[in-house]
Amino acid sequence: MINLQSADKHAAHDQRLLDCRAEVEPALHRIIEDAQQQGWAPAEVAMAIADAADDFILLLATRKTTAH
Repeated sequence: MINLQSADKHAAHDQRLLDCRAEVEPALHRIIEDAQQQGWAPAEVAMAIADAADDFILLLATRKTTAH
């Protein structure tokens, strides 16, 4: 399980994004390292993560536009 700090609800949007990245980036590096140990190249893992993140962003955008 990933141990993340609570988000600061009062922080500006830009600061929240920076804080979020600082929280999740170490876990991302652990995923890449674990995948490397299984024979995947770091670039392959990073691309797979980016592709999955892109798909998730598109899903969120779809949900947001259909929720109105």
